[in-house]
Parts: sequence; structure tokens; C-alpha cells
Amino acid sequence: MPRSGPAVDVPAGLAFVSAVVPASESADKRITLYLAEDQRALRELFRAHIEMGNTYRVVGESEDGANVVRECNALKPDMLMLDLGLPAVDGLEILRQFQEAGSPLRILVFSSRLEPAVVRQVTERGALGMVEKTASISTLLAGVAAVAAGRPFFGPYVIEALQKSLLRHALPQGADALTDREREVLQLVAAGRSNKDVAHHLGISVRTAENHRHNMMTKLGAHNAADLTRVAYELGLVLVAK
Repeated sequence: MPRSGPAVDVPAGLAFVSAVVPASESADKRITLYLAEDQRALRELFRAHIEMGNTYRVVGESEDGANVVRECNALKPDMLMLDLGLPAVDGLEILRQFQEAGSPLRILVFSSRLEPAVVRQVTERGALGMVEKTASISTLLAGVAAVAAGRPFFGPYVIEALQKSLLRHALPQGADALTDREREVLQLVAAGRSNKDVAHHLGISVRTAENHRHNMMTKLGAHNAADLTRVAYELGLVLVAK
């Protein structure tokens, strides 16, 4: 029988190899954003405030619209913060391209263009929210949080512009055909409530809440929750404290 080799003492600390991954190498759970804004100072300001906590991480940025769609498709951020006034390719065209591609990207627009027709185009092309460039940082961050969570959001002066437009023009198309119950549902949708929440609040079934939502979208020509929210603000169904 062959003799075994000399015994080797293995230090206790080397007996096992740790399988624990350092915290710095663990999966980053922060919400990722792409920032499209033509002014460098604003990009740096937004980035500093957005990344101040441990919730968001900016994964890319651009000063013109030519690169936004391509880079977002490559980086696959959870959310896009988009200035409408980008050079080369403007924000409305970028929204159109994402919409046609069926992109799941959640988009918050910030712009100095507050004309109601522009706000309508923004929501019709799939953006979940819009904040005026004169808004406070706290309002901007509230918009980021809402849109990141899949809820519509409009800044106070965007809402004011919509409501002033209503005073000068007729009701939004189909608004006069809404029933009282549909107006109640519309108000709750604008507050960010899900169909389940709406059903619980009004004491109706989820299926009935879904039907009300579908009927409202048909009557109003709305494409999504942001469209419905815009109409709710136009009708004055949601009060906003400045």
C-alpha cells in the first residue's frame, strides 16, 4: 500500500473560499434614467439632485436629439427625462419614434412650451408626465418619482395652462358625454389610482372600473392614463395646490 504524502496544515482562514459577493458588486437596484437636455448646466443640476439619494442612477445623457433614441435602445434605461427643445431632432419627434416602436420607456417631459396643443401632443405620443422648466426642484423630483412608478404627473403651471385654455375654448372632445360616475372615475385615475383602487373607493367591481375607464378613453379619444389625466385637469376635476 503506497504511503501517503506528508500532512499539510491548512490555516483555518484558508479552509473555505467565501462565496459572498461584496456589496459593491451586487446587483444595482436603482431606477435608471437617461437625461436629454441641451443645456449642460441644467443636466448637471438635475443629475446632482436626482442621484442625491439611493433611488435613481443616470446612465446616459445627451445635449441633442440625434442620439437619444439610439442610446436609449442600447442602454435600456427605465425612464427618460426629455426636453422638447432639443437641437437636431426635437422632443416631439423623439416621442413619436418611441411610440411607433412600442417602447415601454417611461417618459417625463420638461419644457418651457406650455401651449395646450403641445401638452396634448406630449400625452398623445406616450409621455406619462410634463413639468415646466420654471418648476422647483421639488416639483421636478415629484414628477420623476410619479413617472418612475408609472403614474401620470403634470407640473402646476402645465395644469394652469390647460385650465386657462378651457376658459377660452369649448370642453375637450367628448367631455360633455361623460356620466357622473365616469367623472368620478376620471378624478381617481388622475390622482394615480389603479383600477383596483378605483373599484374599492367607489364600491364597484374591478371589471366595472375597467369598463368605465375604457368608455372614457373611447369618448375622449384618449390613448393612455396621461391623456385621461390631462382631461381631468382641463375640466377642473383635480385641485392643485401651488
